[in-house]
Amino acid sequence: MQYYAYHGVMPQEQEVGGEYRVSVTLDVSNTQEAVYADALEGTVNYAHVQHVVSRIMATPSKLLEHVAGRIARRLFSMDLRIRQAEINVTKCCPPIAGSTGSATCTLRAHSPFAEHLRLVILDFDGTLADTTTGIMTTMQATFNAHQMPQPEAEAITRTIGLPLSHSIALLAKSDAIKTAQMVATYRQLFEEVGTKNVTLFPGIKETLATLKESGIMTAIATSRGHQSVESLCQNLGIAPWIDFIVAEDDVHEKKPAPEAILRILDHMQIQPNEALMVGDTTYDVAMGLAARCPTMAVTYGNHDRQTLELCGADLVCDHFENILSLFT
Repeated sequence: MQYYAYHGVMPQEQEVGGEYRVSVTLDVSNTQEAVYADALEGTVNYAHVQHVVSRIMATPSKLLEHVAGRIARRLFSMDLRIRQAEINVTKCCPPIAGSTGSATCTLRAHSPFAEHLRLVILDFDGTLADTTTGIMTTMQATFNAHQMPQPEAEAITRTIGLPLSHSIALLAKSDAIKTAQMVATYRQLFEEVGTKNVTLFPGIKETLATLKESGIMTAIATSRGHQSVESLCQNLGIAPWIDFIVAEDDVHEKKPAPEAILRILDHMQIQPNEALMVGDTTYDVAMGLAARCPTMAVTYGNHDRQTLELCGADLVCDHFENILSLFT
């Protein structure tokens, strides 16, 4: 495949652009229908591969390695039958004094996904439910109750996804005793004022129902307290589709440590590459990577697409229902 693109470390490369060549070699499993029945659905459609590569080449990166990595991650998530990939990205005329040839990066990668995913592990705040307004209201009420200066809204948003004690300690710059007092106040106030502002994101119920009908198990790994998330699941009507919950008070090592995921995997007897971790923050992605699970990040929560892509998520999606593409 040949492209005119704008990758490069130097500003001139990103402004002027240059010629690139990309080659992709895929190791694909379960191709019997293509081999014996001459059926396109039995293999990977290379027109789809070309479409993926074209979209990625249209978005500038500094390094060829990063371009190749973005292509590999997207192809692996596009079709679980792709087990290995070799990506060659060639800059035809690199801006190096005395250079008369091209520069090529070759990336050989194995899919992080099992051929058959069996479990989806979900963050709660910012992934399943829009709790931002409730968190803001409760955090402000907590600081008022303790006569502490109010943190800025942006600062509160940045801590969403961390364990509550970490968030309050960062925002209040408080010692352990004061932090514990504020955590207790927050938990009480959230049930009084925060839950009034919690709603599911679009497509959550329908997608969870489809996963369940397809035989896919679901679990929640959250920095929220167990009683709180269990009550919210009941109130929001998604409890019937959730098989297991591990919350902040169920683990010793908090997110982004992998303990919550490891407990879920052990309880459900699932291997790491058979489970997909889905979250909206870099803390969720880091937790999934530490547990050696493939990861999917959603952009409608608390961290933006660029931040999520840079933290190493295997797949970044704008809508929760995009998860279904991994199971069709």
